[in-house]
Amino acid sequence: HSGNIQAQPQSQTFTSGGSFTVPAGVTQVTVECWGGGGGGGRARGNPATGGGGAGGSYVRSTLNVSPGSNYTVTVGSGGNGGNGTGTTTQHGSAGGDSWFGSVSTIIAKGGAGGRSDGNVNNSNGSPGLGSTTGCIGDIIYAGGNGSQGNYAAGSGYSGAGGGGAGTTGPGSNATNGSGGSGTSLHGGNGANGVGNNFAGLAGSTYGGGGSGGKSNSPSDRKGGNGANGL
Repeated sequence: HSGNIQAQPQSQTFTSGGSFTVPAGVTQVTVECWGGGGGGGRARGNPATGGGGAGGSYVRSTLNVSPGSNYTVTVGSGGNGGNGTGTTTQHGSAGGDSWFGSVSTIIAKGGAGGRSDGNVNNSNGSPGLGSTTGCIGDIIYAGGNGSQGNYAAGSGYSGAGGGGAGTTGPGSNATNGSGGSGTSLHGGNGANGVGNNFAGLAGSTYGGGGSGGKSNSPSDRKGGNGANGL
């Protein structure tokens, strides 16, 4: 029997940085990138909450390549939850960016970190907001927004993390104390808000935002870390 045999698509997944070598006979690749999720804000008051971090973005592009060429792969780390007392370290940091080749080729931006109101009683830190600003790709989706917390005792909760974007659409926004859902393949869920005197929770891989801490005592509570990208 004779006829044309079509090559089966192959894939390679990077959960950390590395190098991709184009196989023999391959002249085109489709690249997908997920940015890291933002960290949650620290709770620095009595009572107080940190805002939830935003989910990381998603991009996809089809690129022309040459067999044997090498491309650097960078995978963004999740943002750190706020854990300091300075003007910046009390806020959650943004998730790291993920890109292929160079930042001018294809790049998925990490989610913004949640914030702290800085040792102010009866305060809620503002959330990180998902965005496509700075992303480069043929198809681009934003991560979901984090949510603001509720500093009330008893029924209160911290800010929840936004969901990571996926292959079919943006990540969903956090609502009150519930983390946003990741979208489709590999979009990580945002962390749920926490109750009295707990540190925030980490976002789910890939790209989920961390939740803020919640304090109802003189002790500060750190924010949760965002999830790594892909």
